[in-house]
Amino acid sequence: MTIRALIVDDEPPAREGIRLRLRSEPDIEVVGEYGTAGEAMAALEELDPDLVFLDVQMTGMTGIQMLRELGPDRGPAVILVTAHEEHALDAFEVNVVDYVLKPIDTGRFRKALERARVHLERVRAVELSGQIKRLVEAGKPPVAGPSEDDRGARPARREHISRFLVSDGARERPVSVSEVEWIESAGDYVRLHVGPEYHLVRISMAHLEEVLDPALFGRIHRGAIVRFDRVREIVPIHHGDAEVRLEDGTVLKLSRSYRDAFREALGKTP
Repeated sequence: MTIRALIVDDEPPAREGIRLRLRSEPDIEVVGEYGTAGEAMAALEELDPDLVFLDVQMTGMTGIQMLRELGPDRGPAVILVTAHEEHALDAFEVNVVDYVLKPIDTGRFRKALERARVHLERVRAVELSGQIKRLVEAGKPPVAGPSEDDRGARPARREHISRFLVSDGARERPVSVSEVEWIESAGDYVRLHVGPEYHLVRISMAHLEEVLDPALFGRIHRGAIVRFDRVREIVPIHHGDAEVRLEDGTVLKLSRSYRDAFREALGKTP
């Protein structure tokens, strides 16, 4: 599978050097180049890259600050590129795949690429397993209660949450799951979008997928889950990606890795 790569470095010759090295890698497609972390962050959701080559020392926001801002659940795989070996320690702090030093050594660069490939294969295997699980659960008929003869032999049906407890700082109140239109990852939190408002709840996207009813909600990329009955249409765009347009006019990215499972689940919902 093609790896979509982004190059982020404030030095044009450095970007060109990485781009030229990637030309000999047939499974890697460079989908964008940026000279600042701010520009790259703004483009991440649109481009949805699998891998980012990220300079550490840049004007304005550094590469490390960018990764901290994104949080652990939202970012793609990252290879840090730095001229200073002491910054390698920061790579482990923000959990990147690998790092390479400037000037770039070709052998070291290929080793980092291979680590990134292994990492992405593992990520895709986990995502595929989750998609299969959601499709199976979405297609299962309701489980009837056990009879006197088989009570204890049949596993209990999983209960899905029906409400969230949200806080505005001064008070807490319940918000029904039926009110939530879509959910966005925000580091250690998620944003529950309810009409023009949103509420922050401390929960991971992975755990959220476990407790939401898969017949009602589906994941469209690493950082977003939408309610099926709020979807107005799906519009193909480019490179196998698509847009999900909601009834209120919100436009969200549907990435290739979630596209087939989402369309399949959407077609099975009542």
